[in-house]
Amino acid sequence: MKTFTKKAFVAAVATASVAGGIQVAAAPAANAATYFGAIAVASNGATGRSWDYPSAASARSAALNSCGYGSCKVLASFANGCGAVAENRTRFRGYAARSLGAAQNGALTLPGSYIKTWVCTSGHL
Repeated sequence: MKTFTKKAFVAAVATASVAGGIQVAAAPAANAATYFGAIAVASNGATGRSWDYPSAASARSAALNSCGYGSCKVLASFANGCGAVAENRTRFRGYAARSLGAAQNGALTLPGSYIKTWVCTSGHL
């Protein structure tokens, strides 16, 4: 779970990124595909999402590219699951889980927030 003040977005994300970000990895069943996704958010509120990528790195890269700003940071990264980002007047919170409901509930622990965006990999709503 990550929370960011929009004004201190870059410093907070740099600290959180060192910790490795949010990742959920489900153990895939034999012969089951593993799909990766991510959500990135810029300090101005722009978002980028990715889903069904073959690796965590490619999912994060795609989310950052679709966000489109230099201040974009990945707030949720996941494998075979969902991610959600909530926003209130001053902060963003990203959360990842195996289901959409769990990801949204985790993101909404940010007081006074609403879901800004979400995405799931195939078969994980």
